[in-house]
Amino acid sequence: MSTKISNSPSALASQERWEKLRSHKRIISRVKLLVEWEQGGAKERANAVTVDVSHSGCMAVVGADLPLHKRVRLIQQETGRKAEAEVVWRSHEAWDAGFELLQPDATFWGLQ
Repeated sequence: MSTKISNSPSALASQERWEKLRSHKRIISRVKLLVEWEQGGAKERANAVTVDVSHSGCMAVVGADLPLHKRVRLIQQETGRKAEAEVVWRSHEAWDAGFELLQPDATFWGLQ
C-alpha cells in the first residue's frame, strides 16, 4: 500500500526511494498492543496501538518513552499472541516508535 504525501516531483521521488528501501510493504492497521520490557530488574508495561504493520514489524504510538535498541515483547491485547521485537526508530516526540520483529511472522498481526 502506498500513501501519496504530495504532488511535488521532489516529494514523490523521495517517497519512491524510501518505499524501495523498505524490506516489506506496510499496511495501515490499528492493532492494540501491550509492550513489555525489563527495566532495572522489574517488568514494565505500556499500552500501544499500531499505525501500520508489515511482515517485519510495525510503527506504533506507545504510552512510554522507550529507548532506541531496547528489546521488548509485543502482546496483542485481543488475541494474546506475543512476539519479541526491538525498538528501531523513535520520533522526536516521545510517543512514536518503530518495532522490528526479531522473528518476522506475517501472521502475527492477524490480517487477511
